[in-house]
Amino acid sequence: MKHLYLIILAVMALSAATAMADDNRTYVSPTTNVTDLEDDIRYQEDLMAEKQDSIDELNAQIQALKQRLDSINALEKDVKGQISALEKMRKVLENDIKVADKTRRNVHETRDYLVFDQEIQDVLLNPYNKLDVENALRSFEGMETKEVLKKRELLENYGRYTIDMRKFLEKQRSVFANLRWATQGADSDAYKKFDKGLKSLSYYKVYEKGMKNQKNATIPYLDKVINAILQLERRGFNSAQDYDKVLDMLYTND
Repeated sequence: MKHLYLIILAVMALSAATAMADDNRTYVSPTTNVTDLEDDIRYQEDLMAEKQDSIDELNAQIQALKQRLDSINALEKDVKGQISALEKMRKVLENDIKVADKTRRNVHETRDYLVFDQEIQDVLLNPYNKLDVENALRSFEGMETKEVLKKRELLENYGRYTIDMRKFLEKQRSVFANLRWATQGADSDAYKKFDKGLKSLSYYKVYEKGMKNQKNATIPYLDKVINAILQLERRGFNSAQDYDKVLDMLYTND
């Protein structure tokens, strides 16, 4: 009987400990009634079954969420793959644009030089003519080639360059006429003043740059005039006839 009593007390202690885990049954009163103990056992078994059902339900929900997550991951991978493919297509198209633009610029450059040769170059090879210059300036419309566009400013200033050079020569002519066209050495005041005035002209600066580097655009006709003036210098301004020939190169009908 003593052993049975100890066993009953042990079972009662175990039941009490289990019951404390349940919010609805936190304490089991000690009893020596077998029926009560068996009821308590069934209660704990029912409680375990209920908890297991909850666990099974949670497992089902967890599994469902995992499946959804797998689907999301698969979708994300698919979307990333599509994005990668689209980005590759975009890169190909961007490269195609670069190639097409390079080709377009090459063709545009050929076109611009051709228009310059056919519609503008002759204007710069001949004496200034206002109407011809105005028509030539319109030919620059739509051009993109920098080397050609640099010549537009020269064309725009062609008239001013011509007038400035002509007025300079006209003023200096009276100086050499008063000296009776006697040969002037490089050390004479008349020569020095002429040379200084010539080099201060706007177009002479353009001419110098062109002489130093052929890439710098100039006006071929005015280059020819400058060369003729320099020839007058080398001869010492000793011929009114030669001087007037150079001066005549700068007279226009405009």
